[in-house]
Amino acid sequence: MTILDVNKLVKNFGYGQLFEDVSFSLNEGESISIVGPNGCGKSTILKIIAGLESRDNGSVSIKKGAKVAYLDQTSSSIKDDRLVYDILKDAFGDLNAMEKQLSEMQKRLETNPEDTTILDKYCRLLDRFSMSGGYDMDININTVICGLNLDKNLLTQSYNTLSGGEKTLVQLAKALIIKPELILLDEPTNHLDIDRIEWLEEYIKSFKGASIIVSHDRYFLDKMSNKILAIGDSGIGKVYATNYSGYLVERERDFEKQMAEYGDQQEAIKQLETKAKEFMSLGMGRNSSALTKQGKTLWERAQRMRQSAVKKPKIQKKLNVEFSDNNKSSKKIITTKGLSVSTPDGRIILDGIDVDISAGERVAFLGANASGKSTFVKTIMGVQDLPIQGQWIVGPSVKIGYIPQIVEFPNGEQSLLEYFSRAVSLPEQRVRSILARFRFSVEDVNKRVKNLSGGERMRVKLAELLQQEVNTLIFDEPTNHIDIPTKEVLEVALEDFGGTLIFISHDRYFINKFAEKIIEFKGGNATTYLGNYDDYKEKN
Repeated sequence: MTILDVNKLVKNFGYGQLFEDVSFSLNEGESISIVGPNGCGKSTILKIIAGLESRDNGSVSIKKGAKVAYLDQTSSSIKDDRLVYDILKDAFGDLNAMEKQLSEMQKRLETNPEDTTILDKYCRLLDRFSMSGGYDMDININTVICGLNLDKNLLTQSYNTLSGGEKTLVQLAKALIIKPELILLDEPTNHLDIDRIEWLEEYIKSFKGASIIVSHDRYFLDKMSNKILAIGDSGIGKVYATNYSGYLVERERDFEKQMAEYGDQQEAIKQLETKAKEFMSLGMGRNSSALTKQGKTLWERAQRMRQSAVKKPKIQKKLNVEFSDNNKSSKKIITTKGLSVSTPDGRIILDGIDVDISAGERVAFLGANASGKSTFVKTIMGVQDLPIQGQWIVGPSVKIGYIPQIVEFPNGEQSLLEYFSRAVSLPEQRVRSILARFRFSVEDVNKRVKNLSGGERMRVKLAELLQQEVNTLIFDEPTNHIDIPTKEVLEVALEDFGGTLIFISHDRYFINKFAEKIIEFKGGNATTYLGNYDDYKEKN
């Protein structure tokens, strides 16, 4: 049965067409992922379907009576002073309204118990409340909370006190509690650890309704999608009946086919124009109006063909970047013996960890949120302000390039140009050239750094790091806030890097591509596994 039908959707924000022809349909059990460059309108499509954004043309038809749940990618930044329990209860819209009415009627009956009119209304509403599952609200909340492995103590905490990952989980739980037939997920894996991402994958696989996903997590897209909606630079959407890896193959075939068609048409147009010129030249030489007219006719036909010809497919510009690596390094990069870190109140984060990382190794740190991965990295970097015991040694000739999970700037009021010029100590023209290579326009370099997005901040730090000679790279969630094209740029640069790579990541695609060793942080301990993520999963 069809859950959703989207037909020729158009959206224009006043500064140009965002997309102009987006059509697709979803049946029960189907999942479609929307892909395309940043700014092409992926999130806007979700908002239009959710009824939160208007459309300029086209239609959206949702199965009558179907419940729709929407997880916004900005859920981790939502401010709300209420308790988590009250936020989750928002999922029961009608039931909450009935519960409130029942409470008000009960108060009126307490002051006027003989009012049979109110009593009759109260009894009828109570029956409806019960039949609609009003007394099952807490059961439904607890079921989803347990499935997402959320601490039940969160229910009595203020939402504003939660971390970004916890807020995302609460909003996801709220979406699932609705028991929707159509679920819209915008960057659902942001802030989630791998265990919870895999729980979400299993949920979506068993989900009887339909789902639409926007994500930069390529491993997640591969596992979840049986359709891909690709939004091109022209704003026209094309549906591929495959997962993400299959889409990449088909996209390449489409590109080659379009290039061949474009080349054939351009060659035919050139031949026709050449023939037209020959006829016109011959007509002028022989003073023949018939030959000249025939030449003009051929020329006009060639120009009509040029106007309606297949457009040359755009080639995605890749950033040409490479690390200036200094391969002279100690054989031992990082060694720890009995390393322990605890909070001021005595809670143990790392408990006597022994780790050895040698030159040239590519190591991924895995573990649930708050398992100690970032604490370990900060300790090694010497920026940890928690109580530390044990030994940690960084090789004497190790030169580290580090990008933290959250990129901050010393002075947020500085323009990007000012910050970068001071950071790399290069002339302005050279600075502008470097930033342009990282897709920062002439206008972008005048932005205050405090206003840069997460992806822009990562690009700035990556550009900065590329100006340094390093032999060890340490990244904390390097792919969290960047789009797929920028991930690919980073990956190309890392493939050519000859030094040591250490990274914390929940990006299984990225881990599979680069990890030769995995160190799992769990319960204050660290366990080492050889191989990439798939190898690690086979052993666990």
